Amino acid sequence: MRDEWISFTELQRMGPELLRERISEQPGQAARWVEAAALNGLVNAQIAWGQMLVDGHGVARDPQAGLRWFRVAAEAGSAEGINMVGRCHELGWGVPADPRAAACYYRQAAEAGHGWAQFNLATLLLHGSGVAPDRREALAWYARAARRGDARAKAMSMIGRYLELGWDRAARPAAALRWYARGAAGDDYRGLFDHARLTLELTGDVGRAREGFARAIERGVPAFCRHVAEALRAAPQPELRRLALHALERAAETGEPADLRRYAGALAEGLGGTPDPQTAARLFARAREAEQAGLAVPREDLASRPPAGPRTRLAALVRQMKAALTLRHNPR
Repeated sequence: MRDEWISFTELQRMGPELLRERISEQPGQAARWVEAAALNGLVNAQIAWGQMLVDGHGVARDPQAGLRWFRVAAEAGSAEGINMVGRCHELGWGVPADPRAAACYYRQAAEAGHGWAQFNLATLLLHGSGVAPDRREALAWYARAARRGDARAKAMSMIGRYLELGWDRAARPAAALRWYARGAAGDDYRGLFDHARLTLELTGDVGRAREGFARAIERGVPAFCRHVAEALRAAPQPELRRLALHALERAAETGEPADLRRYAGALAEGLGGTPDPQTAARLFARAREAEQAGLAVPREDLASRPPAGPRTRLAALVRQMKAALTLRHNPR
């Protein structure tokens, strides 16, 4: 990468998504240029600089300052900036969490055509967070988000969920599978997982389902990988149990003691293969060290973890996978 990182002219032409991608290459070097562009009124840079401050990415973390920059972009008429002010209010970034205020900002940006705002508003409506629950309106916003923009794949996966579960209408699993396929084609990890799960239920095609589960694990965030592991650990097929082990490995990337212990316990019991007590012992030791260093999260009762148990029939596995799913999504 050049020493000057990127020219101001390039910054002006660059959309927010590409700008974030470039920043991720060398965030420390990018910070001074992005801040300078933000101070010079470049809206995309203001949003990127706000996100860097919220995340502490290449700069000292300062959520309050990040929110101020999102507000500057919003006041300039940026729907992306308005959406990010909503995210701050929903998640408590630099301001006390207030889902009601978040819904107002999301609606403003959604009506301006912003895809992520449409998705975020739909999710609040689905769960009744800050607004009265309204599945029909939520579906309408998911449908709008699915037409174009960065939220398309996730919105398609949610439409699949509606069709599979029959919310406000008769369940249509075959149609749901097609919508999950669209979400999966966009590399949405929940779409990948749901497509693999429903494929297994409807066709029994273990090989195809395995490919989808594997991609979901690679694309998913650690919190989602915990759910994948829970869904697959009792599978009758060894190849799916091995994927459960890999999902636990991905979840353990957080470094949190509970995640390290889950992965260590699975290695010790030989989930999907031969037991590995040596690696398990090292992971248990890392969990203790993390607690002693003050990095611990509340410890889970490991006895509550479902045992590997006897092999189950395919239908029972599918029910377990459905039960393991969380309906609460973590959109941008």
